[in-house]
Amino acid sequence: MAVPPLRVVVRNGAPVRPERGYVLYWMIAARRTRWNFGLEYAIDAAVRLGKRLVVLEALRCDYPYASDRLHQFVLDGMADNAARFVSAGVAYFPYVEPRPNAGRGLLLALTRDACLVVTDEFPCFFLPRMVEAAARKLDVRLDAVDGNGLLPLRDADQAFSTAYAFRRHLQKRLPAHLDHFPEAATASRASRR
Repeated sequence: MAVPPLRVVVRNGAPVRPERGYVLYWMIAARRTRWNFGLEYAIDAAVRLGKRLVVLEALRCDYPYASDRLHQFVLDGMADNAARFVSAGVAYFPYVEPRPNAGRGLLLALTRDACLVVTDEFPCFFLPRMVEAAARKLDVRLDAVDGNGLLPLRDADQAFSTAYAFRRHLQKRLPAHLDHFPEAATASRASRR
């Protein structure tokens, strides 16, 4: 099943560039190979464009609240992701920044041969600013995919001032979205293309 259009937003005005070599999935929030709408969307795009998939998962060292504990969690996940991507035949590039700003320009360099860049939409922390800054620099289309929960972020066109109002909206709207889950073994689908 395709990712619902309500979960996808184009973040810049650059075109898809089908003459280039791959679809790049910039994994920034949904750092997993299973149950991942962003990865599923990137795989679908790669199939549709007849291109290979490349996954970039980077870890900066100097973002707000960086800690050894959080970095160990991400590094353990990267090791799991590497094993799953290798078995699925997906090109996976885990990058751990050795010192502040050492990774500057990495995304831009990887997009030079990308026909489309897909990333995760996550409305918190520094990630929205990071995606916005990247979108301005890229010469290729950047699509952000909402995999934050059962209810898509764009389902509501208003802010809710009370939990009661949100619950009423959720009870009315959620059933329409319960048939649209990401695939359980998303990365393994890449090897079936």
